[in-house]
Amino acid sequence: MMNMMMKLISLISVVLILATNGAVAFHTSSRLAPIPQVQQTSPSFRSIVTSSNKLRSNAAAIKTASSVGPLMLSSSGEDFCKIQGRKKRVILGYKAMTALYIAVFLYSASKSVAANTLLAITSYVAMPAGLSYIMISAAKHDRLGSDTYKRINLSLLEYAVLGCSVIKLSGGGNPILKAAYIITLINTIKGYAYGVLGLDKKSGSDTMLQDFIKGVKSTIKGICSDPKNMKSFGYWSATLMVASMKLFKLKDIILAVQSSAASKDIAMSLARFNRLSLLALMIYTLKDSADGDLLSLSSATTFIQLNYVCALVLGIVGVVGGGVMSPLGGANVAF
Repeated sequence: MMNMMMKLISLISVVLILATNGAVAFHTSSRLAPIPQVQQTSPSFRSIVTSSNKLRSNAAAIKTASSVGPLMLSSSGEDFCKIQGRKKRVILGYKAMTALYIAVFLYSASKSVAANTLLAITSYVAMPAGLSYIMISAAKHDRLGSDTYKRINLSLLEYAVLGCSVIKLSGGGNPILKAAYIITLINTIKGYAYGVLGLDKKSGSDTMLQDFIKGVKSTIKGICSDPKNMKSFGYWSATLMVASMKLFKLKDIILAVQSSAASKDIAMSLARFNRLSLLALMIYTLKDSADGDLLSLSSATTFIQLNYVCALVLGIVGVVGGGVMSPLGGANVAF
């Protein structure tokens, strides 16, 4: 909290100093403007009129210059307030996402479901809730432009889009989960845009489409590249395992659509595919960080938290005996 206050005070100081320097520069240039000297030796009427006009022009210039400084200060202050307002709103959005996904779990748990079903529901909400919580810190510390957090934003965006489709196909749903998906859609788009373009929407070097294409290429290249150490090899193996399960589930969805299966059956397969997709991207993020030797850094809080969430979800898969892959009862309660 103290670091954030210091950063905020520093930013305000920089803006004020720059704006004040601008005002001082204008005042200084006005003072240094040459003022014509009136000759003492019997001036003509024309020279007196000309000198008078020049004096009026210089006085007007001084007045104009003195008024520009406050305008610059006001403009810079307004820009700063806009940037801070956007930052606060996106942070609030991530907090709302975290709270809503936790509320989904509590709502489902209140229905007195079986233990295995409750564990399956936990795997549903642990991933988006955990990632949303991680993004709060990223937004607070101005890290949305990092490739890691841009990937997380896109992962949550995909999760929300497919989740809305699942609810539509299932013909009903948990109202809290609907709200969670809608907030996720809105806030992840904003978070990704701020990461690419900057909070001022001007400082980015690429458009959102260009950055997205670069990110896809980088992810594919990272998955296909050889692990650089044993930790990376473990995450790489887990990524390939979950990704292969995701592809099998995609095949099931295609076959279900071709055979005109019931929409609820398609929704169930799509829900499993959705969760496998999010899990695969989370594990790949850890593999990518292991390749860059980022896991050993003392500031690697994000990767520690990701490890905990992945361990929880994979542990549930082992305990439930299918968990993420075949959580029939859990999906019915959650959705």
